[in-house]
Amino acid sequence: MALISINHHTKTLGKHHSFKVILPEEDAQYNTGKEVPLLKSVMILHGLSNDDTVYTRYTNIERFANEARIAVIMPSADHSFYLNMAHGHSYYDYILEVHDYARQILPLSKKREDNFIAGHSMGGYGTIKAAFTEGDRFQKACFMSSAANFQNLLDYDWFDFSGSAIIGDRESIEGTEFDLKFLVNRALAEEYTVPELYMMCGTEDVLYPDNLEFKSFLEEKGIPLKYEDGPGDHDWDYWNTGIEKAIQWFVE
Repeated sequence: MALISINHHTKTLGKHHSFKVILPEEDAQYNTGKEVPLLKSVMILHGLSNDDTVYTRYTNIERFANEARIAVIMPSADHSFYLNMAHGHSYYDYILEVHDYARQILPLSKKREDNFIAGHSMGGYGTIKAAFTEGDRFQKACFMSSAANFQNLLDYDWFDFSGSAIIGDRESIEGTEFDLKFLVNRALAEEYTVPELYMMCGTEDVLYPDNLEFKSFLEEKGIPLKYEDGPGDHDWDYWNTGIEKAIQWFVE
């Protein structure tokens, strides 16, 4: 199992930036006479207080990935909610750039059926956005403990977090690119490709009510959904178990 840190000059952000990759090792990688098989991969999006290292530090993601023979791509997106910020960087465009860049330089399959996305909390929000805007890229999407109602978090009191830096001067995100329900409705109206979806949240999680409401919204829209809840808080015990389940589901 290789753990790789890639620092590259991203054209989207206009600066050097890093992302991490977990790459299962294959015999062919050590034999120049053999063709290296292309791996399935999942992009995992971190939460608000995290970065590209956090899944390797707080979960058993390397072991899960090795057992499933799947590569893992972990970008870093600051406090952006994986959005193109009104006053900041275009982090949504950036994660799509990383998705494409990694497939150009690493032995990763470009087939939609071999590409997945997952995330928790802020990363769950980013995963939902990607699922309903970039479904042609991803076969499956798993979102855990998601910040499913961004409107409720615009004034969230967290170190150096600013909702207005993301959305600008507007007071409401309803009907905009920041509104997940708007993205779902647009995807249905314009017949976008939507990945298979897996949603999970712990019943003790502070975001559980928002997740239940969003689950009901998806069901009302007739969108197929694998859903799971049960005991669990907004913490790494829950996400460690959750990402293992997600990876197993990706490679079924």
